[in-house]
Amino acid sequence: MLELFRRKVFWCVDFLKGKHIKNQYTEVKEILSNLNSINSRQKQKENLDAILKHAVSSTQFYSSYKGFKDLSDFPIIDKNIIVNYYDDFKSVKYLDQENFSAYTSGSTGTPFKVYQNLNKKYRNTADVIYFAEQAGFNVGDKLFYIRHWDQYNSKSPFEAWKRHIYMHPVSKLTQNDIKGLLHEIESNSSRKGIVSYASALDEIRDYILKSGKEVSNDCGVQSIIAVGEKLNQETKEVIENYFGVKVVSRYSNVENGIIAQQLLGDSNRFYINWASYYVEILKLNSTEPVERGELGRIVVTDLFNECMPMIRYDTGDIGMMDYEDETHNEYPVLMKIEGRKMDMIYDSNGNFISSYAVYNILKYPHIKQYQFIQEGDKKYLFKLNVDKAFNSEEDIKEEFLKLLGADSEIEFEYVNEIPLLSSGKRKFVVNKSKKSGRDKGMATI
Repeated sequence: MLELFRRKVFWCVDFLKGKHIKNQYTEVKEILSNLNSINSRQKQKENLDAILKHAVSSTQFYSSYKGFKDLSDFPIIDKNIIVNYYDDFKSVKYLDQENFSAYTSGSTGTPFKVYQNLNKKYRNTADVIYFAEQAGFNVGDKLFYIRHWDQYNSKSPFEAWKRHIYMHPVSKLTQNDIKGLLHEIESNSSRKGIVSYASALDEIRDYILKSGKEVSNDCGVQSIIAVGEKLNQETKEVIENYFGVKVVSRYSNVENGIIAQQLLGDSNRFYINWASYYVEILKLNSTEPVERGELGRIVVTDLFNECMPMIRYDTGDIGMMDYEDETHNEYPVLMKIEGRKMDMIYDSNGNFISSYAVYNILKYPHIKQYQFIQEGDKKYLFKLNVDKAFNSEEDIKEEFLKLLGADSEIEFEYVNEIPLLSSGKRKFVVNKSKKSGRDKGMATI
């Protein structure tokens, strides 16, 4: 009853304020539920045309593109370009209006902040509500949010109570902390959902397996969404068995919002938020689109941030798009999301290797944490946090010599902990080689 009351209060308050969130939510739902309909296509086209015309007419950076014919006439941008031309990205129409900052330290630890207008904030809220519903979470449900909390995103006690959020920092995931967190989740009588960094779910998985703890599947957890990193398959299975609900992964970033999300079921596909973004996959070394089923750079056009328009923004991530069903759906889905471009690894001959190939190391027993570093074009380092019973070094070396090349130099370093980044996430793959350096800075003006 409390969750139902909270839900009604939320929508009543929005109604009294002008139904801004409800109107955005209705549009998101109508577009994504009927992607191939004439109305849906027309609305998407209107939103794309509107942001492009707004950008060229109100920002210094895009002012030279007033004669554009379509989206491909615009340049590819990235964080570095935005930082270097920061004020030029700001729309003159919003300089004196109420705007909101979106701040992230990012995977590199380099701070990055963009400003968003009020309507963009409403749109993001609508996106969150829609995609949360797809995972089984409703407005008013209790949210257990496991992430990095700092002065930029922490909620006051009153704000957390109002939003029904339980904030648990990833920096507090010791055995005792996890025990207390699980007790809090299981003893709370509310309908509830969990949103967590995938790496934090790894820590919870390890606790569950080591403790042998069990929970009844009726503890009230309705949804679990993994964010931030790729979700390990074993973690997914253990968490699903423990709570009795499916775990889905979400692809999003702070500067834009929810770009794509898996749906409930057994599919690993990410369904793109075409209602709020236009997504392209471009070649790694050029601005040309990739062939169907080819890995490339994920490039996003935000359709609603008029305060600082982000047209053809290179997210820094690698992905592959394909059509799920050409007969019934002409809009492609993300079949793979390979992580950061700057963390791509290469074999000893310079060929690209998916960073997720390194995940195979988890099949070896007694590994608690790992980090894989490409130190040079042919030099690789495994940093491992292991139990005393670990004895798989030679087997790992043999496997990765086959993967990376017989002339590869593979070394091991044993550590007590793989440290968290300032973002609260762990970096499992790092590329320090010259090859990685040559692949950076591909965005063009």
